[in-house]
Amino acid sequence: MNRADRVSYRPPYREIRGSRVSGRTMQRFMIRCCLLLSLGFIAGCVLSETGVASHVSNPRKGTTAMQQEPQLPVYDCPRIAREMSLTGKLDDPLWEKVPVARLTHALTGAEPRYCTEARLLCSDTTLYIGFHCEDEYVWSTRTERDSDIWKEECVEVFISPAGTLHQYYEINVSPKNVQFDACILNPRVVPGIWKPFRGLWDYTVEGLRTVVHVEGDLDTPGGAEYWNAEYAIPLDQLIGAPHTPPQPGDQWRLNLYRIDSPEPGKQEFYAWSSPGVLDFHTPLRFGILRF
Repeated sequence: MNRADRVSYRPPYREIRGSRVSGRTMQRFMIRCCLLLSLGFIAGCVLSETGVASHVSNPRKGTTAMQQEPQLPVYDCPRIAREMSLTGKLDDPLWEKVPVARLTHALTGAEPRYCTEARLLCSDTTLYIGFHCEDEYVWSTRTERDSDIWKEECVEVFISPAGTLHQYYEINVSPKNVQFDACILNPRVVPGIWKPFRGLWDYTVEGLRTVVHVEGDLDTPGGAEYWNAEYAIPLDQLIGAPHTPPQPGDQWRLNLYRIDSPEPGKQEFYAWSSPGVLDFHTPLRFGILRF
């Protein structure tokens, strides 16, 4: 090929989806595609090996964090043949033969400052729940039923006998044995969607019995060692259960909480199944109560 031919010569074009691309451009395009496919394959392997992280938000603080979604805890609730005697001291011998559910920090799942343990039992008529809460300063000022005891110190039970997440019961008890109960309707059943829940505050668990015992002096800084709360919840008040009493294999959704207040205006939040946010009304994180 002479000089004039070389000047006028152009490499052949190839047709790709109607556009004209040179052979050299085509070669570069193919190399980039191979690199992108390789990177996608590597990323897919990493995700399949480590698991996909979930995005958890804190609506109160406005902070977010990426974390692995922890497995839901399961509590196997034994059936008992007799009703229990409640004194607040957890001294009925039946309490000694059941599994212990330990509460951790509600936000992180780490070990909290004080040990908190819970136990559950079920008879033909009643669901029994017992809390043991280590504490040096046990106090409360609320005295009226259904008052906002969660602003001070209390233990809380969130329970869905139907096994659903959008409807459950909240039953709380303070160190002065003040009760709060409500039926909750909660739309937070889809990950990433955080809508206001609705509380049916007039709901009452008829026949509910609770007993509290404080070891030491109540309302005295440094004057106590621990406090206990025992619940006796009539099964016929927990509407939605597939069977009453529950049958072997039945599963409910449940979470157990404690609010400790080292001093007025300061609170620490504990949970059996850590919600990952400072909000107990996170039904996607409720654990499983298995009979």
